[in-house]
Amino acid sequence: MFHMKPVLEEATREVYTALLPKTMVVADLGCSSGPNTLRFVSEVIGIIARHCKELDDRRHDRPPQLQFFLNDLPGNDFNNLFQLIQQFHKSTARKHKGEAEEALPPCYITGLPGSYYTRIFPSESVHLFHSLFCLQWRSQVCICMLARRCSSHTSLYFTPGLSIIW
Repeated sequence: MFHMKPVLEEATREVYTALLPKTMVVADLGCSSGPNTLRFVSEVIGIIARHCKELDDRRHDRPPQLQFFLNDLPGNDFNNLFQLIQQFHKSTARKHKGEAEEALPPCYITGLPGSYYTRIFPSESVHLFHSLFCLQWRSQVCICMLARRCSSHTSLYFTPGLSIIW
């Protein structure tokens, strides 16, 4: 996760600045059920909070709401994940106690079981997709990547160790 922080920061800022959504929807594909999933959520919350403060965003009264979809196969232990989410909310409240309530964007976290090999979201409903390890399991490359027809609103970010073979 620490290697990804600069890339995550750049992608999150770029998407938020380009769209300025009132609710920013973020999906973590292949989230698993451990604390690293919530570390990602925490990073995005922090990035958006800092970026909004830097922008002094007058377009919104407050930072955007953040909706996180944590996706993994149905066999994932979502019960464990949901318990971690409750602890996460309490920990976040303690960590930022005394700060202005408006400083942190409100966040909503949802578990979404299913395979990302099939459609799991409505068209144009997610602003930012994230995956640390699920792409290594892909047996096919996205058709738009092969045809190089990704829309101008789509940016693909890869870690330095990942390369694409055309």
